Amino acid sequence: MLPDDVFRDRLEETLVGLEAWANETRDCAIIDIAASPRYWRMSVTPHMAGACSFELVVKADQTFDLRLDREIYENEPVNRFDFFRKLAAAIAAGHVERIETLSALTGAPIEVEMRVELADDWDWTGSRWLAPSLRTGDLLEERRTHRFLPYRR
Repeated sequence: MLPDDVFRDRLEETLVGLEAWANETRDCAIIDIAASPRYWRMSVTPHMAGACSFELVVKADQTFDLRLDREIYENEPVNRFDFFRKLAAAIAAGHVERIETLSALTGAPIEVEMRVELADDWDWTGSRWLAPSLRTGDLLEERRTHRFLPYRR
């Protein structure tokens, strides 16, 4: 963890960049930004059907929450400040995949993974296990990938 003053200074630069991104993107999405001493929140709903909506909450405790489409990831550590601007740009560019893992035998859902390609060789991935008891690795699996559209066509 960074000292609070260093974290706040770096975060301030990052938030200026995110707000600039929001101003550039308002023509193709509804964007709501809110802030308090404990958090900064940006909610983005694209006009384009099939594009990925998201909500980002950066918190004073040096963690963030992220909602991508319907998936929610909470209390993720802030490791890199350039991550947030790249994340917003990648989502708007349509570099988001929702990968569902199903049992090949029963069709039962096992896991949902969201992957955002931020740059070459840099992906952010979050996952949620729907059937933790099926985490054996010996199970025959089927994966279905849904790719989201960019905000602009």
